[in-house]
Amino acid sequence: MTDQSVRTTWGRTTFSGGRFPAMAIALPCGTVIAALLGLLAATLRIGESNPFIIGVVFAVCFIPPATMLVYILIVDRSTMKGAAARPEESVESGWYDKAAAGALTDIVIVAGITATVLSFIPDKLALDPGLLLAGVICLAFVSVGVRYLIQQHRS
Repeated sequence: MTDQSVRTTWGRTTFSGGRFPAMAIALPCGTVIAALLGLLAATLRIGESNPFIIGVVFAVCFIPPATMLVYILIVDRSTMKGAAARPEESVESGWYDKAAAGALTDIVIVAGITATVLSFIPDKLALDPGLLLAGVICLAFVSVGVRYLIQQHRS
């Protein structure tokens, strides 16, 4: 583990002994990845507009996520200010684990009841499967969120 006095806000790389700031590597690499995605979008002619404009818009929109993806892959957490040494052992991690386990139970119960009810509905009532799956995802988000807040309140 690195000495606390040499920790930086954005951290350093995991390779080459941590000599380079992680963002100094992530930003150019993320920009190149975004440019390649923009080139791909322009080549595939996604949309009805000018391919050059499509490529530029794609590239600009993908710079932040591509940069953060590279950053996540190369940063050494032990070189960041305020980073927990073992985040998987934190109290919040325990809250999330309990919330996710409870949410899985909620989803299985609701999906089972919904499947049973839908099996008795006549075929004339057409339900969009995509909409049903979106409902399951929303249920999962809400269930995990509520259970997490309950765990947080109890502690």
